[in-house]
Order: sequence, then C-alpha cells, then structure tokens
Amino acid sequence: MKAPYMLGAVAGMFLPTLAMAQSALRPCLEIEDQSKERLDCYDAKIRPAPKKTSAPAKTVQECRFIKEEDERLTCFNKFVTASSKKNTAQKRKSP
Repeated sequence: MKAPYMLGAVAGMFLPTLAMAQSALRPCLEIEDQSKERLDCYDAKIRPAPKKTSAPAKTVQECRFIKEEDERLTCFNKFVTASSKKNTAQKRKSP
C-alpha cells in the first residue's frame, strides 16, 4: 500500500524539475544548431560539472556531467527537441 504513495511522491518531485529545465532551455533553440553559442546558452542555464560517468544521461540535468562539448550539446538537444516534438504532436491531436 505504501509503494504507490512513495512512487507518486518521487514522481511529483522530479516531473516539475524536468519540465522547468526543458522550458528554461527552449530559448537556446533559437540559436544555430551544433554551434558553440547554443552550447554556451545551455551551459548558462545548467552549469557544467564534469564527473566520471559511463552511462548515458537519463535526465536533462545529467547532461552537465558530460565533459566533451559536442557530446554535451547533443545531449541537451536530445531532451529539448524530444519535448518540442511531443508538444507539437499534442497540439495537432487537439480539435
């Protein structure tokens, strides 16, 4: 009986953070893709903090741990463009 409540509490803590992070990164999409300026925009919103990790990022916040700039940019783009595609698909479905 406690498991559903714990799952709901954990989800409630992470979903708003993910949505806020994605909305904070949206202005960076206006900058040319795969450019140093876009990465600088992402880094200004979510400060890079490299650490030793081998697993791919599961959340947008984990992108800051990627040391290589091109890989970090690709990681941020993956999360931002994925949420944009979902929002576009949802708008098309609504009457």
